[in-house]
Amino acid sequence: MRLTVSASRWLTRKKKEKRLGVYQTRDVFTPTKPARIAFVERDSVNDKLVNALKTPGKQIVVYGHTGTGKTTLLVNKLAQLYEQHVTTRCMKGLTFEQLLLDAFDQLAPFYARERETSAKRTVSAEIGASYQLVKAKLESQVSTESKETQSRVLPPQLTPQALGKFLGAQRACWILEDFHKIDDAEKQRLSQLMKVFMDLSDDFPDLKIIALGAVDTARQVVDYDNEMRYRVAEIHVTLMTGREINAIITKGETALNVEINPDVKRVVTRHCNGLASVCHHLCLNMCDAAGITETHVGERAKLTRQHFDTGLKAYVDEASDSIKSAFDKALKKRRKTQYNNATLILSSVAALAEDGAARIDIHKKIQEEEPKYPEMNLKYLLPKLCTPEYGNLLRFDSTSGRYSFSDPIYRVYALAKFRQGSVRVKAESIEQVILHLIRAQTSSKDTGFQIDFLKSAAKKKT
Repeated sequence: MRLTVSASRWLTRKKKEKRLGVYQTRDVFTPTKPARIAFVERDSVNDKLVNALKTPGKQIVVYGHTGTGKTTLLVNKLAQLYEQHVTTRCMKGLTFEQLLLDAFDQLAPFYARERETSAKRTVSAEIGASYQLVKAKLESQVSTESKETQSRVLPPQLTPQALGKFLGAQRACWILEDFHKIDDAEKQRLSQLMKVFMDLSDDFPDLKIIALGAVDTARQVVDYDNEMRYRVAEIHVTLMTGREINAIITKGETALNVEINPDVKRVVTRHCNGLASVCHHLCLNMCDAAGITETHVGERAKLTRQHFDTGLKAYVDEASDSIKSAFDKALKKRRKTQYNNATLILSSVAALAEDGAARIDIHKKIQEEEPKYPEMNLKYLLPKLCTPEYGNLLRFDSTSGRYSFSDPIYRVYALAKFRQGSVRVKAESIEQVILHLIRAQTSSKDTGFQIDFLKSAAKKKT
């Protein structure tokens, strides 16, 4: 597989940068792609994942909330243990047959390389010939699609067993990202495919499927059969600890030769609430505010509170529309009820601890304002606030049994919007209030902020 001129130049530049210890800022702080330079080992899940990857025939489900670092963890571990892998990015509506075709298509460069060059490791002639036969069948389908639109169908030779052999011969694993988005019927078929791959592990020890899902349980990712219960490793990637978040910042400082104000590091660590993606986003914005685009040469560059304020404002401005949209969905009146349920629940969760609270504690908090509030109302609506229909504002951690805001900025917005007392923040100044509330975390350990502080913040216009 030959590289284009531009790709070759990019690769040469990256090798030179690595040799000189120079890194691009967006390669260090990566809010939208897996982190490598600022990757932090996570002892709580590393051993489970590594053991599952090394166990022949063991299929893997990696799950956890969005932004916790599932893909980053997996990509870095695969780089240590696997020569290559095939990744399929799932979306709603994809069928099982389309998944098989996507994996087959991505194998083309590996088999072409085996045929055209004298590689150190070659696949057997029989498997290579089978691959070329199936490929020829698919190309022949495409050539007949001249005057009418058709979808490619699986030729008889491309069975799940055949795909397993093609992947196994290349010592590759198959990653299915966001598999929770696939329809339930297709999930059941994948479960059967996992069984096929497991049976092939005697001939191909490295063959396995790794399904990733941004959900709360492994069963929401893959609906596998009971017989697979002890043959599938369920890896739960939990929220990162404050120490792990701080380690991301420290690694970034070292790579870029910068020094972030200790108070700023503390507020970033606290505000992230266990989400690595938020940490990367805030740190990247701070570097942009300081004009740092790559590793600083000379004395360490200082990132101050002013850089943090500028970066934070960019972060809030970028997210403000989606924040308001999510709250609009949650607070939408769907039927006439005695209580304003969504407002009561969200304001109570915001007033409790940052890392969330159990349902019983949320109910007690609501009853401080509404003593006769029925628990059934809470039991009905609380799970719904974790769904896209209601804005995905909350998440449920089955390990701790706690509900918390799915994004830390949602909690800050809720603190401002539902603030208890006589003060109500005007809509036009809500972004400014969010900025003040987050900044206040540098010097405040209290989860609730003073009414006087909100009064002064509400007077300022965006």
